[in-house]
Amino acid sequence: MLLMFFIIFISLWLESTTTSLPLFLLAVLVMLVLYPVKHNNLVFVLAFLGGLVLDASAVRYLGGASLFLTCWLFLILLYERKYEIDTIPFVLVSSFFGTFLYLWFFGYGDIFIQSIAGSFFSGVLFIIFRGKSTSYKENLQFNSF
Repeated sequence: MLLMFFIIFISLWLESTTTSLPLFLLAVLVMLVLYPVKHNNLVFVLAFLGGLVLDASAVRYLGGASLFLTCWLFLILLYERKYEIDTIPFVLVSSFFGTFLYLWFFGYGDIFIQSIAGSFFSGVLFIIFRGKSTSYKENLQFNSF
């Protein structure tokens, strides 16, 4: 989990200084999907504070990215009971649409290409960290015996 925090802070730094690809959104999305329910509050706090940092570094009105990030993560959690959110297809589709909406909402260019690149990045990040963490569903199954 410590490595995931490092990746989140690196993605926040890269997004605020170098790239227009919403790396922070993708890293927080992967963290939300992979880690247990008890860490969801931490993910929302990270998303909110990271959004404030992104707004301040991009000289936008404060709270826009925070509002988008927390609403998007909340929508992902709404689908938690209906779909298996800890699968690669769900991560790819949700990161594609999240990136697309984020870039459109904040007025960036080349939305479609960046959405595909963001989906690829989140898929790679998900595959890397999937083996290092156990989902909360696996913990529930393990603890039920």
